[in-house]
Amino acid sequence: MQVLKVVSPLRRTQSLRILAILVIFFILASVSRYQGSYEFSIDEDGQVQSVPSDVTEHDIYFTHHIATFDPKDLRPWTKGDTEALRTPEGQEVVDYLTASSFQAPSPENDHSATVLRNDHFLVLTKRLRVYRTLWHSLKGYYDQLVKEGRQDQLFIAPPTEIAPAVALLQRLEQVSFPWILNHYNSSYDLYRSYNRSKEGGRGIIMCVGDHHTRYARPALKALREVVKSKLPVEIYYNGQYDLSAENRAWFEQFENVKTIDITTVLDNNLLQLSGWAVKPFALLASRFSEAILMDSDAYFLDDPAVMFEDDGYKEVGTVYFYDRTLFPGYGGDEKAWLESFLPSMSNHPSKTRWFNRKGSHEMESGVVVFDKRRHLLGLLAVCKMNDRHEREQVTYVKSWGDKETFWIGLEMIQEQYSFVRYRGGVIGNVGDAIPYKEVLPQEEIERYNQGDAPLTATNPIDPKTKIQTHRKYANMDRVCGNQLHFDQRGQPLWWNSGVYTAYMKDEDGVWDFASSCLVQKNPGAIMEVDWEQRKVAFDILRADRDIAVEYNNPGYKEILEIPRLHRTEGAKGGKGNREAI
Repeated sequence: MQVLKVVSPLRRTQSLRILAILVIFFILASVSRYQGSYEFSIDEDGQVQSVPSDVTEHDIYFTHHIATFDPKDLRPWTKGDTEALRTPEGQEVVDYLTASSFQAPSPENDHSATVLRNDHFLVLTKRLRVYRTLWHSLKGYYDQLVKEGRQDQLFIAPPTEIAPAVALLQRLEQVSFPWILNHYNSSYDLYRSYNRSKEGGRGIIMCVGDHHTRYARPALKALREVVKSKLPVEIYYNGQYDLSAENRAWFEQFENVKTIDITTVLDNNLLQLSGWAVKPFALLASRFSEAILMDSDAYFLDDPAVMFEDDGYKEVGTVYFYDRTLFPGYGGDEKAWLESFLPSMSNHPSKTRWFNRKGSHEMESGVVVFDKRRHLLGLLAVCKMNDRHEREQVTYVKSWGDKETFWIGLEMIQEQYSFVRYRGGVIGNVGDAIPYKEVLPQEEIERYNQGDAPLTATNPIDPKTKIQTHRKYANMDRVCGNQLHFDQRGQPLWWNSGVYTAYMKDEDGVWDFASSCLVQKNPGAIMEVDWEQRKVAFDILRADRDIAVEYNNPGYKEILEIPRLHRTEGAKGGKGNREAI
């Protein structure tokens, strides 16, 4: 009987090898799930969100949509995984993860060597998830090297017990993020640079070329002179011909503003950056450990620093904003695309308009708030989606530029993210009207149109123009203007250029995209812009005019002429319509 208990060393080795290989493949693939083990609720804007059962009434799950992953999908790296790498089967897994991303050359297609494989994004997701678990498991080793002043020896003769894991980490970085390796020995060094820089901390990042300066100049002027933001600003441009020396000097006249050529920080020979793709890489390259990435035409009603106090940001390290609900059903099957390369997802994608073909734009990337200390690996995944071949062949074909990459990248590498729950609304004028002109009663307009009565107006204008103007005033069911975004309290926070008197939330209306109007579904959806916020907006308009004068462009002056702004009788904060600025 005792003989039956004896197991040969060879059999024991084979059993351990099989078990180790299964452990690795457990990391590489998981059962497809979208919602995890959470209860469902309907928040005020009608969106379904999954909420942990122990939350309170005022929990952030009711002000934000928090992407949460099933803990079963976040298995850490173990010693068994490292031992498995020593086996032939383990090396097959390594070869699978680090193989070329491109199709094998063929006689029929001379360009096949630069065409991504059909399964590239699936392999990339598996690679990124292994990389994340491996990176965290080896960070203690790197930290010890830092204490000894030997961090540059990370990949040189590591201890035997972790040597296979260190070698895999190096190969994964070389095949995934080669564009950081001309300045950093590893991503650990990049991560460390965020924490040790004396000029780090919190700041604002903008990406500006010469053709963006007419927007970026007033935006920066408004930051410093209107909302009084003291956050340092980095302005990135793409090579010496992208932003002129004159424009660089103009920006740097402001205190704590720097202009930086991104091609001096990252290897642009590999990236070939242009357009939207510069944005996530500027976020990666910035010295700031906590950053607000903003478009050149974004204007704030308050100091942008308030977003660092956002509850979603404090909880998970990001603040994202939703786009407008546009073009439902348009485009391809984004759900099938996501499912093709995300073996598991957080609770977020399945409830998005984008996933359910209820809108072709999910995220607005005009402002992104990002804690790089918590999300360096997620940011690397975002950047990888904006890498040269990925963006040209896949990402920008499936989505509108960089927008969706900020959340899909974090899905690929399984890091939490947060959306302010309100979708992109509109800020503008009621009925496409101009707030400082007189509005005639609807009954008077109708009588005139029928030829029964003349129009009466304080400011005489051409009758034909008067009819057309006041027909616009008659459309009092809509707000027309530019896209607006809200803070976690549902109050206006930032928008894309212009100055206005009213706003409406996306969920309260239906978009008339051709005229940039949001038509209310039910009476009472149109809200008046707070008086103090309106004053801020007009101060921003003054900054616009100042820049127009600098450009000596009569066209700008005509467009940006500043009107007299009257408070509306009974409006919030108003004291009668005689007050003006």
